[in-house]
Amino acid sequence: MTPETSLSRRRVLQLGALTASLPALSSVLAACGGGGGSGSGAVKFSGWDYESALVQQNVDRFKQLNPDVPVEYTPITSAQYVQKTVAEFTAGDGPDALYVYDDSLAGWVAAEYLQPLDGLPGVDDVYAGIYPSNAEAMTVDGKRYGLPYYTDSQCLIYNEAILAKAGISAPPKSLDELEQQSQRIKDAGILEFPIGLTAQLQDTWWGWAWGLVFASGGDVFDAAGNPVMDGPDPTVRDVFAWLQRAATVTKVIDPAVLQLLPVPLDDAMKNERYAFTIGARYALRDYNDPARSKTAGNLKIAYIPSLDGNVVGTVSNTRMYALSKDTEVKDQAFRLLTYLGGFDGDGVPYTAKYWFQKKGLGFPFRKLEQDPEVQAGLATFADPTIYSGLASLARPRTAIKQPWYSEYENEQQKVVQQLLSNQTSPDDAVKALSTTVTSLKQKYS
Repeated sequence: MTPETSLSRRRVLQLGALTASLPALSSVLAACGGGGGSGSGAVKFSGWDYESALVQQNVDRFKQLNPDVPVEYTPITSAQYVQKTVAEFTAGDGPDALYVYDDSLAGWVAAEYLQPLDGLPGVDDVYAGIYPSNAEAMTVDGKRYGLPYYTDSQCLIYNEAILAKAGISAPPKSLDELEQQSQRIKDAGILEFPIGLTAQLQDTWWGWAWGLVFASGGDVFDAAGNPVMDGPDPTVRDVFAWLQRAATVTKVIDPAVLQLLPVPLDDAMKNERYAFTIGARYALRDYNDPARSKTAGNLKIAYIPSLDGNVVGTVSNTRMYALSKDTEVKDQAFRLLTYLGGFDGDGVPYTAKYWFQKKGLGFPFRKLEQDPEVQAGLATFADPTIYSGLASLARPRTAIKQPWYSEYENEQQKVVQQLLSNQTSPDDAVKALSTTVTSLKQKYS
């Protein structure tokens, strides 16, 4: 490959990352300065704005422990995080250390925004101490690019009190049973639409859609990233058919889900607007907090219902900390990464435990399963056995290793929206997604 070809391919990949982030891109670009670092020698650290006050509190602790490493932390609105970060890197003004979605990792590696961490102090120990699915999600082409922020697995979340009002004593195991229980709640006049989902277009994944497929033992891609959703295995097609029926025939899925984002869904679950949703385990910490939830104590976790009622799997995600390829303060930035995503001097993954204790975020470090404080905290909001069982069944999406994954996710969300609004059929949906993959592979070849 010639230098000119390499540069051209890098530019294509960068533009591809921008294409996947087109909503609000012009306003984001206008807000980005051109080139240069912070000018202060500080580590520029950015992340989406989840609990930014707690992030700042933890960064302040790092600075107290490391007074020679100044850090400038910038929270970015979650809905614009991908767009703004890509725009900053494209303008030559990216952060030194940053949050990265596993969804974005391969594309950002291919666009040369990030650098591998192999050979840096403590990285081997971290990867030996985390769940294999998290290590896999942070590795691209055999190189390690992240230290873990948090992980979680998708699960069924249900309101036990609402089910009891309808005379239902146990959560559903199959999708048909989920639909039947929802119909029973609907017929009893308890809720018009018992199922809520986050089905507004987003710049990150819809975990529930992947979770439904994985729960039934299916997949959208093979290990090499080739599409299988329209192949001999009918799982994806059958899951799509169930979604369409539940949304447009029995109408147990709320049509408002097409405009529903995660925070409004959380509020709806805490206010008994829905009996069921599919989401991350850590949501139960918030849902069962008496200070924040009208129905605290009634929300439970279960395995995601499958097509045949057997428990076979779920999907995991990994959020990580990474280093910019072009950082001029690599040593200082990596010290921050080690504090955030590694072990402290006592061998404790301090920040991972901090996030679990503060917000219930799923921990990637296996040793925390044996931590008495963690286990005591977990028992206050979720069934520890099911919680651990979900982690053991969870696997990452194979397609996230492809540089075109983010663009594919955007298209999959649009197709699922069309299913939920009866604008396409399951057969046409899987064909359209397969065609999308073919086009993306050509674009990135």
